[in-house]
Amino acid sequence: MSGAVVIADTSGESFSRDGRGGCAGGGDYANIRDGAPVVIYVDDRDSAVGQLTDGRFLTDGTCRFWFAVREVPAGHDRYRLQVSEQDGGEYSEADLKAGLVTIRLGGQSTFYRPPSPA
Repeated sequence: MSGAVVIADTSGESFSRDGRGGCAGGGDYANIRDGAPVVIYVDDRDSAVGQLTDGRFLTDGTCRFWFAVREVPAGHDRYRLQVSEQDGGEYSEADLKAGLVTIRLGGQSTFYRPPSPA
């Protein structure tokens, strides 16, 4: 499964820009940075791990990272995501298969479903 983590809190303290288009978490989100772990838990056990990559400052004033987690076990009702030390929310298997999962820190989680081909 793959997705993005977006630091949506634009208070000015939640992330910093590096002057080259990149960004990293700050304040309460200081642990959100390139290389930070993304862990999927099934039955309260860590079952699959990925990491954040390519932190970018976006024109809407947010900070976005991509992630991919391989070998997520199938056939479970609920999956809990954790991004470094931050709670990434709970998802169904259908949610994880639906498209890119976007975890918004400082906001609610949303799902991006690519448009169907015409």
